[in-house]
Amino acid sequence: MQISEKESHHHHHDDTCNHDHHEHGPGCACEADLLENIDEDVEQSKKPLAIFAIGIAVLAIGHVIELLSLAPMIVSQLIFLVGAVYVGHDIMKHGIIELTHKKVKIELLITIATIGAFLLGSGGEGALLMVLFYLGEYLEHYSLNKSKSSLVKLVKMTPDTALVKHDDHEHEKAVKDVKIGDIVIVKPGDKIPVDGIISKGITSVNQASITGESLAVSKTVGDEVYASTINEEGYIEIEVNKNPDDTIFAKIIDLIKNSEENKAKIDVFIDRFAEIYTPIVVVLALLVAILPPFFIEGSIADWTYRALTLLVIACPCALVISTPVSIVSAITKGTKNGIIIKGGEYVEELSRIKEILFDKTGTLTEGKLEIAEVKTLKDNVDIMQIACSIESKSKHPIANSFNRYQKDNNLPLLDVDNFASIAGKGLKGEINNITYFVGKETLFPNQEIKIDNKKMNTTVIIGTEEEILGIITLKDKIRQESKSTIAKINSLGIETTMITGDNEETAKSVAEELGLTNYHANLLPEDKVNIVNQSVEHYKDVAMVGDGVNDTPSLARANVGIAMGLDGADVAIETGDIVLLEDKLSKLTLLLDLAKRTMSKIKFNVAFCLTIKVILMILGVAGYINLWEATLIGDMGITLIVVGNSLLLAK
Repeated sequence: MQISEKESHHHHHDDTCNHDHHEHGPGCACEADLLENIDEDVEQSKKPLAIFAIGIAVLAIGHVIELLSLAPMIVSQLIFLVGAVYVGHDIMKHGIIELTHKKVKIELLITIATIGAFLLGSGGEGALLMVLFYLGEYLEHYSLNKSKSSLVKLVKMTPDTALVKHDDHEHEKAVKDVKIGDIVIVKPGDKIPVDGIISKGITSVNQASITGESLAVSKTVGDEVYASTINEEGYIEIEVNKNPDDTIFAKIIDLIKNSEENKAKIDVFIDRFAEIYTPIVVVLALLVAILPPFFIEGSIADWTYRALTLLVIACPCALVISTPVSIVSAITKGTKNGIIIKGGEYVEELSRIKEILFDKTGTLTEGKLEIAEVKTLKDNVDIMQIACSIESKSKHPIANSFNRYQKDNNLPLLDVDNFASIAGKGLKGEINNITYFVGKETLFPNQEIKIDNKKMNTTVIIGTEEEILGIITLKDKIRQESKSTIAKINSLGIETTMITGDNEETAKSVAEELGLTNYHANLLPEDKVNIVNQSVEHYKDVAMVGDGVNDTPSLARANVGIAMGLDGADVAIETGDIVLLEDKLSKLTLLLDLAKRTMSKIKFNVAFCLTIKVILMILGVAGYINLWEATLIGDMGITLIVVGNSLLLAK
């Protein structure tokens, strides 16, 4: 709301929306920036109400003078004019600007209706129309900010300062000035201000701001901690490993801020529809004012009044705002539950998904493979030392298992030369001038290998070009919630397919245990992309769920890529359209339900808005509704109903 330039702020964006953002009133809510200026708006929230109250008081004075005939009619009309101009001067100004730019938008419609009412001698109604419209604008703006309130709280979760240790002394420093390598002290009960690795101390950390899960997670030396989370118990020292602008939390905030750029198709359609619809309404109102007096009973003034009523009822604000508020509410709900949605288009796409493809390791299973059995086939060869040395050069989930084994057993690592990763097969490296291969059976096409491959086991072969040196068996666990999650998804009529590089026997065993619709085994990374391509061609709407680290190409090819897990969250945030920040597959069913409910709300809101407006337009043209009723019911009333309905999504 603006009285002076100092208090104003502009929102610059395209003209697809039929409702401008500018200094007038509290500002409309149809395309407001996601987080910027919200605090300022909250601070100034009392000012619009004060202006509204003054406007009502001025109108009341005018009506008293008019009803009691305390002065000539011109006096009351001038008082009404003062009230209308005081409350709506910016609305009128921008209505006129729209006209000079040959644009027909809501401010112009209200300006025409107000001026028309005064010209017809109904200044009281014209002024009341402007005051009620002003109030409606404020309530819209307030409602949209309400839908973003959780996101505003999110922004404020990271402390502004950090306690930095330097030469055994502590000193407070602005977080923005903290550098990689600094040691930050965090005491019990304090929020962690940085991303880093614990270098001293043991504690438990509440990671709800990141994952949505408030259950504390135990942390010790070597574990990673994240900005905005809460140190619940012990004294810890953290070695900073990311700049403040690159923390996981900072990236989440950036994603949320930019989420409105990825608009849902239905949102774009409504904006374009409103762009065409509004000029048509103006033409229709002109016809109502001009033609009926020649053919139907009633004066030109009477039909002009009805035309003005039609203009007010037809204002598309409720229609235009219904989708953005629903989308923001859905994004807010997701954020509360550790689900980052990068925009409305992914909510819409997810609501009509026909198939979901799952990576196996780390998605359907825990991904924490453990060394279960080591079978050495040649004496005097430490196959685990060789395997761990080569695997230490890799970032594959299987490599993590060997790294843990090496650390737990204090196994010295050997120097590895000419290391190479062989896509979809394994690794090779040279140790003491001997080239070793570590990976799948396909690395050894000329060797006969007998493997007793039990359910859920992954087999790693180690050998040279001439002989097999040993077989290492790793065991993984299916996630506790995987079976129930798959069952719920299947019950929605959505196909569930697993794509994995594991062998046929393991893949079949997992698929049968979980009740998956389909599975594909022995896949190379490029094979996974081909499977996703085939699914997209067949079903049109396909989602892919993976860890975001090893499944980047497949996630990118699906209509909706869902990256899962806080480990590797940096990559997941970059690659996924939607990010599940907690390693819980059950979040997927919450996400699907949220997407379907959001689109149901949007469709209901649009249908409700259009239906009620058509009925009211008919009543308005028939003369059963006056100007202030048109504003109260046809514009503000409908808008508040659809906004209130949308806000329920965030509950």
